Amino acid sequence: MDDQKKNNYIAPVIWGITITSLIIALTMTAKKAFAAIVPNQKIRGCDTHGCGSFGASRGGRKHEGVDVVVTPGTKILSPIAGKVIRHPFPYPGDIFYKGILIENEQYSVKIFYLNPTAIQNTTVKQGDVIGVAQNIASKYSPGMTNHVHIEVKDRTGKLLNPTNLFT
Repeated sequence: MDDQKKNNYIAPVIWGITITSLIIALTMTAKKAFAAIVPNQKIRGCDTHGCGSFGASRGGRKHEGVDVVVTPGTKILSPIAGKVIRHPFPYPGDIFYKGILIENEQYSVKIFYLNPTAIQNTTVKQGDVIGVAQNIASKYSPGMTNHVHIEVKDRTGKLLNPTNLFT
């Protein structure tokens, strides 16, 4: 093989590191901000009550979070390390459905449709059990895919699309 053909198969070297090894190293060390809240986490698609993606139409407004498919009774894990601020309610006047608000120096994460087990004003680690999924389909109909709803804001209060923040 002549020198011209050999050079086509040699990765470029920068400071003694090949581009390929640099890409592999960056990929392996890059960490997403959020841990999955359930094993095999999946965003709710569309069902008879709408779609679970960020920005999906909700009549005159947009969906401000993502819906993660769960089975009622599933343990929900904290996506971030932070402090449990409060246990909010998604529906005014309905105290059956509950949520949890966790904050740290970067994010504010609100998760609805779970019975919180993490106590208000305590600190949780990423991956700690923070609650148990409720049966949201019982409020709407069997046509609703059971899920928990996650909303994320940055430290300035700006609403974020959490889809790409998860590992």
